[in-house]
Amino acid sequence: MNVLRRGISTSARVIRPSLTKPFSRAYSSFRGSQSNSFRTNNSKYFVLVGGFTTLLTIGSSIYSYSQEEKIEGKKQDFEKAWPKACKEFEELLGDRFTTKLDFLENYGKEKSGYLPAQLPQAVVWPLSTEEVSKIVKICAKYQIPIIPYAAGTSVEGHTTAPKGGITMDLKRMDRVIQLNNEDMDVVVQPGIGWMDLNEYLKPHGFFLGVDPAPGACIGGMCGTCCSGTNAVRYGTMKDQVVNLTVVMADGTILKTGQRARKSSAGYDLARLFVGSEGTLGIVTEATLKVRNIPEYMAMARIGFNNVHDASAAVIEILQKGVQLGAVELFDEEMVRAVNKFRGMDLPEMPCLLFKFTGPAPHVKHDIEVVRDITKKYTPHTYHFTQSQEESEDLWAARKTAFWAAMAMKPNGRLMSTDVAVPISKPADCIQETKNDLDASFLFSPIVGHVGDGNFPVVIIFDPVNP
Repeated sequence: MNVLRRGISTSARVIRPSLTKPFSRAYSSFRGSQSNSFRTNNSKYFVLVGGFTTLLTIGSSIYSYSQEEKIEGKKQDFEKAWPKACKEFEELLGDRFTTKLDFLENYGKEKSGYLPAQLPQAVVWPLSTEEVSKIVKICAKYQIPIIPYAAGTSVEGHTTAPKGGITMDLKRMDRVIQLNNEDMDVVVQPGIGWMDLNEYLKPHGFFLGVDPAPGACIGGMCGTCCSGTNAVRYGTMKDQVVNLTVVMADGTILKTGQRARKSSAGYDLARLFVGSEGTLGIVTEATLKVRNIPEYMAMARIGFNNVHDASAAVIEILQKGVQLGAVELFDEEMVRAVNKFRGMDLPEMPCLLFKFTGPAPHVKHDIEVVRDITKKYTPHTYHFTQSQEESEDLWAARKTAFWAAMAMKPNGRLMSTDVAVPISKPADCIQETKNDLDASFLFSPIVGHVGDGNFPVVIIFDPVNP
């Protein structure tokens, strides 16, 4: 179904076909209607998509989408498609609204490059929740698609604009609003990057528990419920969020809760929005838990004869209750890629990268437990990093795996997949996937957050002959 694309950097807008199933009665009732939109609570709502009539509930309202709606704007300049809206944006935002092609070409694309560029017709740069609300109200009034945007680190097409409209760039909303040391939480705007936030938190002895791709921003991390290498210890983004401020599709500003860690009063709205990929609103502020920087850390790598044994070792480690800081899997193709990209000399075989964190006695105990378990699955021995520089270099290999894979096929394009299974299942799933890939003509290295049952496959293909 060709719908408004997801917007990774703050939130997204894909309406999956499965989402219509819970509302099938409403769907049947409205599909036969000749009206291109409808009213609820005495207000008229509309958002553009293509394909066929689709329904989405947002709060207590139901939104209608139809192929017959006004989508000619994607073929026109913004000023011609929505002249009244253009005037209102200029009055509201001044030079923080533009339709210049030089700016538009910076948007409507995503990092992998396998999707063609689909540019917006305008870009806006709000500075506050209130401005976001006003922008959304104008878009609702004139039926203009919105693509929220900040870092643009998407590799799955979230930031493209298939129906034109505006890209809302929230990168200028990048402030740390308040750090509450005693409560161990921080209030931030959506445009701040997690790495910048960690730099801010470091002098206070804190860090954010998730670590997705370098450059990712908080808004998109909430929208996609990101994880990263630390997820095995600290959970995914939903486990970091205390509350959110969200602008709904009609411009309403909603705060999901207060800073209390627990509430038994009503729905857990914050977790409803985290991972909703923008179908429910645009995140403009987030209160996040912060974690204490570990007292002690050790890193190690160990090789395996195949990805099944490596994954099986991780399963047993987790089942024994070992609290790892992180554990990541490379297959031999990914090892070869990072060796070439970073000038390393890791043995070209499947391997696990371990991060052990905590008080020194606990770390030493965990290392011994993990060593005893892995002996059952591999004849190879551990290699522990001997310096801070070596530790950073080893983990940087993991963080740059995407670019390492791309560098192996300079003229290729990347399609990133992401598979998540229960923690008892990765060994069989990864090995079967590996067998299929080895039998194909594709260069498709595997890297995995095997500690939480998640592994991406990086598929590189020739765009001329896919």
